[in-house]
Amino acid sequence: MNRHPKIACFLIIVLALSCAAWTPWSAIYESARDERSVADQTVDKKISLTIKTTLADKDAKKALKIHVYCFLRHVYLVGAIDDREFRDFAVDTAKQAADVKQVYTHLVPESDTTADDLTIAAKVRAALIASKELSSTQVETETLNGEVVMVGMVRSQADADLAVSIAQGIEGVRKVTSYLIPPK
Repeated sequence: MNRHPKIACFLIIVLALSCAAWTPWSAIYESARDERSVADQTVDKKISLTIKTTLADKDAKKALKIHVYCFLRHVYLVGAIDDREFRDFAVDTAKQAADVKQVYTHLVPESDTTADDLTIAAKVRAALIASKELSSTQVETETLNGEVVMVGMVRSQADADLAVSIAQGIEGVRKVTSYLIPPK
């Protein structure tokens, strides 16, 4: 009989350690740094996953060309895709998703600038991270045909302005479009 409490205690410790090992620490960190409430984050994740799933169910290859972001129930479709019918399908899907307030699109024609875009994207990300005045963890960037698109939540309008300024200072950037959202 004395062995059962020890076994139970051992199993609880093993279970706790295994749970800790599999905890998505980065998700916890991101959630804590996010300007949105946990409830808003949950709704936004559900919206974006619903849209992504619907797009992938129609055509997984084309769905990869459109990135879906959602902040405070506002959906941002960003990508490079030539297929007009799929673009329209993506927009309609986003507009019809439950709880969506507004849909913004930044969909451009495909081009052969992928290598240049990857270089620009890396330089922009590095410059944002290097900035001591900016918390860049919630700024998502996409580079399409030399144009940087910024999406996410920031702490202030000054942070949004600074992020845009940093991106504009990177060699090769033709234009910066900001969908950065400061708190109200």
